[in-house]
Amino acid sequence: MKPGDVLIHKKFVFADGTSANKYLIVLAVDGNVAVVAKTASQGRRYRNDHGCQAGSYFAAFLLTLGCCFFSKNTWICFSEFYELSLKELQRSLADAQVFKAGELDAELTRDVQFCAIGCDDISGAHELLIRAHF
Repeated sequence: MKPGDVLIHKKFVFADGTSANKYLIVLAVDGNVAVVAKTASQGRRYRNDHGCQAGSYFAAFLLTLGCCFFSKNTWICFSEFYELSLKELQRSLADAQVFKAGELDAELTRDVQFCAIGCDDISGAHELLIRAHF
């Protein structure tokens, strides 16, 4: 597992306790945890400008159709960051609850990471983990 990996989590649990299928972007991996951000393909809250939207009320990074393997515009949401146990992720991969869907290229991954650390909602600890992967 490395930054830029795109995962599909079949039963991703959100901060409010609900769960659903969700694409996740790995931003950093350190020791026993991966820092990830969820995605959205419905952009009602977001701008339609490709790239970083860190200064927006709803901070995100828009991956426009054609820039990578997503079949439609996809926003990486930076209102919440999640720490996932690597041990649990490995178990979920083995149990087919999580799949690696693809990966972002190195330049795009760096752009996404740089955008994430510029968001107001990132913790100092998550920022340090992401910075360690530049």
